Amino acid sequence: MSLIAVAVWAVPHEAQACTCLPPPAPLVARDQAEAVFEARVDAVQNSDTNGMVRYGLSVLRVFKGDVPAATSVITRNSSAACGRSFVLGKRYLIYAHRTPEGDLGDTMCSRTRQIGTADEDLAALGAGTPPPAPATPETESREPPRIEPSAPPPALDAPAPATRGGCDLGGDSGPAGLAWLLLVGTLVRRRRGAPACATPRLPTPVGDPGA
Repeated sequence: MSLIAVAVWAVPHEAQACTCLPPPAPLVARDQAEAVFEARVDAVQNSDTNGMVRYGLSVLRVFKGDVPAATSVITRNSSAACGRSFVLGKRYLIYAHRTPEGDLGDTMCSRTRQIGTADEDLAALGAGTPPPAPATPETESREPPRIEPSAPPPALDAPAPATRGGCDLGGDSGPAGLAWLLLVGTLVRRRRGAPACATPRLPTPVGDPGA
């Protein structure tokens, strides 16, 4: 009989293992906290081997501390160990402390509460400030592409490259060569059907009849 009584007593005693004093006034709680901010609960991660659970938060405004726009808070996964249970999608006014590992943490004994029941706190804390915008990566400095200089234009007084066209008769451009070209042209016109570039055959001189 005594063993049954001890067991019955132990069950509620374990459920009430976390005992908290009434939370201090808003400004006192703010001074005691590492960070105070309003946030929406967006995600929850399973508890780790240390009995902790992590909640992902979107920060809406900040009343104390350097809190980014996206952060997280950890707490015990059991209410018996003073762990706080956050509801996904709900907004909270969070009074967070700093854990030895550097995380933001919370417990059932803090002044944290849903934003709908935080009128007294908001009146004392003021309007708050928006969280800092997420940092954007700096634009990488890139060297402009190198453009090779184009070749300089030819000088105006430079001689044009020599080109040849038509028939190459092997003559020079002097007076004798010009006379030879005229003679060839005349013979070509007389001998129709000869190739345009054929070398003309000169007529054979006729002997003197009186010889």
